[in-house]
Amino acid sequence: MVSNTRHQAGSKRRVRGSPFAVSCTVSLAVFSAALMVSCARPAGVATSPNSVEKPHINIGLISTTATYLPLYVALEEGLFTKEGLQVDLLNFRGGSDLIKALVARSIDVGVVSLAEVTAGIDAGQPLKAFYGGFNVPAFSWYAVPSIKTIAGAKGKRFGVTQFGSSTDFLTRYALVANGLDPERDVQIVQGGDSPTRLAAMQAGQIDVNIFAPPDTFIAADQGYKMIFSQRDLAPDYPYHTFAATESFIANDPNTLRALLRGFIRGLRLAKQDKELAMRALGKRVKMDPKYVEPTYQDFIGYLYEDGRLPSEQGLQAFFEMGIRAGRFKQRWPSQKYWNPTFAETFDQWKPAS
Repeated sequence: MVSNTRHQAGSKRRVRGSPFAVSCTVSLAVFSAALMVSCARPAGVATSPNSVEKPHINIGLISTTATYLPLYVALEEGLFTKEGLQVDLLNFRGGSDLIKALVARSIDVGVVSLAEVTAGIDAGQPLKAFYGGFNVPAFSWYAVPSIKTIAGAKGKRFGVTQFGSSTDFLTRYALVANGLDPERDVQIVQGGDSPTRLAAMQAGQIDVNIFAPPDTFIAADQGYKMIFSQRDLAPDYPYHTFAATESFIANDPNTLRALLRGFIRGLRLAKQDKELAMRALGKRVKMDPKYVEPTYQDFIGYLYEDGRLPSEQGLQAFFEMGIRAGRFKQRWPSQKYWNPTFAETFDQWKPAS
């Protein structure tokens, strides 16, 4: 048996505690100041029903990931600006850090896996997912040549971005589904983003890694073998959702509709103009040109403009993953994590073209 002590890649420091705990403690002074700034309105200034309440917003992303393509296109082509909105896209090391920033209000909206959103809610934070559409079962597990299956990886080191992140959530479920106890049978290594974990793999510090395109293609080219796919678990997955504090959703609906219209226009353009989309991917993600087209083809069919969550089968699998991995006791009712306002009124506010 291998100790359940977790290790940072390349470090001997021991980390204890629940892997899904989200440390969201924010000093009262910082929290209050951020709240005052985010909620402030100029005195005596009236706003029209369709004017954005906050014309400049910060959007948190998990690293620089190809599946954010509609947001990249919208920014590159000035589609947010056409909606009266200035958007800054800010990258985080992982979903746990993004959730902390969302709670601290240093970002206004996070585009992050439902696994991280539910972790924040479980920690007592007033968060909700309010739009979906990124239903990509993107991940696969790649191993050093000596490992042929997850079941055969007992005693090995599995890389994830951060404890409590979607990569951690999925890896634990994949281990349980293949008969291994993630607490006792393997070491789970908190290794950072995909390039960092791939480098750790090359240095002999990680044996199995969870990747999404283009890193799946890069790992394969470097001689690592896919031993399991997320698509073996479910047909789709809440890979990203738009999430915010409940107060921001309630107080800034026009801002969020403007943001979502920009996203929708970016998605439409990405699907209509493949060459433009691939240029945006190459620029933003900075991947080798040979990986751009297969990466685009891998996920574009799983992106939807109407903000839908995954299929019932996909959602059921998501919660079963959490239950079997120890994240949930039972499936959550949707009202605990989901604000349906924008998806349900999609036909009323969506862009005409």
